Amino acid sequence: MRMPITLTKLAAAIALALCLAPAARAQDSDDSDWTRVAGGALGLYSGAVLGSLGTLIPCTQTYEGPKCVWAGGAIGGAVGLASGIYLGGVDKSAVERSAKGAAFGLLAGSAVGLVVRYTVQRSGWGDVVSGGMVGAAIGASAKGAALGFAAGSFVGLALWRIFPDFDLPNAVGVAFAGMAVGGISYWTIQGLQADDEDGNGQPLTLSFNLSF
Repeated sequence: MRMPITLTKLAAAIALALCLAPAARAQDSDDSDWTRVAGGALGLYSGAVLGSLGTLIPCTQTYEGPKCVWAGGAIGGAVGLASGIYLGGVDKSAVERSAKGAAFGLLAGSAVGLVVRYTVQRSGWGDVVSGGMVGAAIGASAKGAALGFAAGSFVGLALWRIFPDFDLPNAVGVAFAGMAVGGISYWTIQGLQADDEDGNGQPLTLSFNLSF
């Protein structure tokens, strides 16, 4: 499934900014400023794409589908931008890891897109591009996206089994929503953890309890 054309344009613009960023670094002697710019760009891109993916299925069930998806992307992008800028100021290595993850995700997503391109009817090169874009967004926050997807899948499948009116597409939507929340939140969590390691904050504890 291809990304909406408007989201594709946004993602392409951010990707272009990331490609041009090394040139800006050569004119900027402050590595901290560079990592803030890179972190903000990566966070904006990852958050916008993940936010759009997480709201795509639920929003298609509303009358304001496209606007709803745009709102999800805007919120995710805003959180990712702010978190990425903050992360770039406290942990340069984390931004570098996210950039490497985005590169691997781009390659993996493009590979999946190529498989779809040559095995599924009515698919084209747009699916390859979309696959690469989605893969890069997930790869930039891979750990958070993976944990969120696992939690969302568990909740979605449980709701599917418990409630007759809750069908499988809704379960998939919950899984994607979990992936989006996990991936976007991980940008903020990384910054808080890095701040704690520098001794500037209190330890961050996350707990998750299940009871039956």
